Amino acid sequence: MEFALHYLPEEHTKEQTFFYEINHHPTCLGLVKGDRPIPDVLLFHPQVVKALVERGVKVFVQRGYADHTSMTDMDYANVGADIVDDFVALTQLAKILVKFSPFTDIETQMLQNGQIIVSRVLPSELDVQYINVLAKKKISAVAINFIKGKDGWSVLDNILMSSTNAEIMTQRLAHFILPLIESLLFSNNLRYGVQTNPALLESMYCYRGTLCNKMIATQLDVMWKDILSICFDLN
Repeated sequence: MEFALHYLPEEHTKEQTFFYEINHHPTCLGLVKGDRPIPDVLLFHPQVVKALVERGVKVFVQRGYADHTSMTDMDYANVGADIVDDFVALTQLAKILVKFSPFTDIETQMLQNGQIIVSRVLPSELDVQYINVLAKKKISAVAINFIKGKDGWSVLDNILMSSTNAEIMTQRLAHFILPLIESLLFSNNLRYGVQTNPALLESMYCYRGTLCNKMIATQLDVMWKDILSICFDLN
């Protein structure tokens, strides 16, 4: 599969080079193997990992991350990623963990204090115990499927439903997820990242242990605090 890092808007076909500028010390990124992968589709293709590594990001990839595709662990190792055996090892190495499917209850229990998790989140599958674990460990959590396009629909869902071509879908997923991850990697701090990235503001549902999503709070009948008031000091 040939993979080019170009920005490809959903409504246009003109390609533009996708640039990164590192202004701050990058942190470590961990790619977690999904539980329900889409055949031949990747959230992070090896060429995406290569682009991050070349810009100073330390990327750790869980062994077997791309087993559902033609990519192998060696493909990731060859572009500079470190392959780790399991989820526990990832939690010890990476500040930010990204998974295409929701984090399981067992995985959440293994998280380290203060980590950031990025994944798809199905509110119907969440429970109070899960939220309590995030609160206790001061976890910040981002749901990539909460980000909406101009049409009001989930950008991620639109990508997944707009094409049956795995290569195109993988490219579109990369262009969608990278700006979000960049905000987390290269910001001075998490609060600044939220303030400067509307997608991050929209998709974060737990900020350092504080639930900040009204829909989830209402469903579980628990307390929440608006992320605007958390990050922008609104009274």
